[in-house]
Amino acid sequence: MIENSSSIYKFNGKLSIELSTHFEEEHHMPPLASKIYSVLILSESECLTFDEILTITKASKSSVSNQINFLINEDRVEFIYKDKKRKRYFKTKEDYFKKTLEIHQQKIQKETNILSKIIDFKKDQGFDGELANIFKSHLLNEKENLKQTIYKLSQISNNIKTHEE
Repeated sequence: MIENSSSIYKFNGKLSIELSTHFEEEHHMPPLASKIYSVLILSESECLTFDEILTITKASKSSVSNQINFLINEDRVEFIYKDKKRKRYFKTKEDYFKKTLEIHQQKIQKETNILSKIIDFKKDQGFDGELANIFKSHLLNEKENLKQTIYKLSQISNNIKTHEE
């Protein structure tokens, strides 16, 4: 646990490194963006200021700024203003899980499309497509499961927004 005088700096350093590495490897995020995103996810505070992120990451202002803009453009992070101050507070977007599943769903769709083309192409060559069809069936089942989960997440998100209004 990394600690400072403020509770916003309390988070599990080992988990932060593991999470950051996960985002780098699985989501192809730049290292600093991964670190910032991990810190925002694991922070005890709902959101962090630019200066707080600078302090935690120990990176240059321009690097942090560029990576925060990357995360905003990727729809992973957003900012809010508190107490009518001009200072921006950064936080993870609430629909992170939904977005992650949608990206996974798109990858499965691409995989299914290319697999169908391969099966069709090889059909005239005496290709036994049993293994390919089993794999395709698995992908289609996974895609349907993702669709249902995304729907559930959307419903919960809509209910939360309705109650906030």
